[in-house]
Amino acid sequence: MSFDFDRGLFKSDFFDHHAVLGMPIDASAREIRKRFMSIARRLHPDICKAEDKGLAEALLSKLVNPAYAKLSNDRERDEYVVLLKMMGKRLIQDRQSISLGSDLAKQLSKENNFERAYKNALETLATKQYEDLDGTLDTIAQMSELNLVYLLRKERDGGGVKKEQKTVTRPPVSGPPTSDRPTSEKRESAYIDRHCQRAEGLMTNNNLNSLTMARKELQDALKLDANNSRVHALMGTIYLKQNQLKPSSVNITLAKKHVTQALKLNVKEPVALEARKQLNQLLASSSTGGQKTGTVKGKSDKSSGGLFGGLFGGKKK
Repeated sequence: MSFDFDRGLFKSDFFDHHAVLGMPIDASAREIRKRFMSIARRLHPDICKAEDKGLAEALLSKLVNPAYAKLSNDRERDEYVVLLKMMGKRLIQDRQSISLGSDLAKQLSKENNFERAYKNALETLATKQYEDLDGTLDTIAQMSELNLVYLLRKERDGGGVKKEQKTVTRPPVSGPPTSDRPTSEKRESAYIDRHCQRAEGLMTNNNLNSLTMARKELQDALKLDANNSRVHALMGTIYLKQNQLKPSSVNITLAKKHVTQALKLNVKEPVALEARKQLNQLLASSSTGGQKTGTVKGKSDKSSGGLFGGLFGGKKK
């Protein structure tokens, strides 16, 4: 059983973990844990109606547990907050094309005291979120629309999403205050590196499931920095690897798109240069295979097995 959403933040290819848990975006770790425990009890098989048990199990395992795992881990939550900040900036740029489906979200977009109205609306929806499981997905979508409006209003008013504050005693500092921009940029760069490293590790498995997981890692990295040549190069390589396992013109098109973008950003990007070489070989091989038959086609099939050997271990022959 899979769950698809096409409203709110989900519509922007962003998984809204706060909406799944029915929590405001600025909720503390303690509040998130309390809410998770409440939902977990509600979805427990001993409490659910017999006809709801299958759906309850799927909601818990595929939506609620992953959302709690993301928001209860300090490092994961910090990364997620960075993504939320980036999403807020994106929403400001795309605000003319944003459409809202729920009356609550439309009303919130006009409220003067939008922060209080936002939390009141979420609390109202949260009381019924996991009571009638047939309506749970629609409630999550409504909550995500509220989160979208909240992010848009916060960014428009100049505040943006704030990281959860922890009480820390600092010694007095002399001299003029300095900007925290370099620290923020270093943190984002570190997050991107981790996404790339995890993607590279998954790519070595060379199966479709691992490649899909690797692609999601890189999609998260692109949300942090859409102009990172390394990320685009790795994304292009993934589509080439997918094409090797399951040939498709879509894979070739997307591989070419990302490799081209990577080289546009950095003409010396090594992964992109290697991927372009392999892409050109593949296109040349396809062209030859379309014009000739027999022995030549046999050679093409034989050579295709080593197409990616030089990128993540081993050398091309």
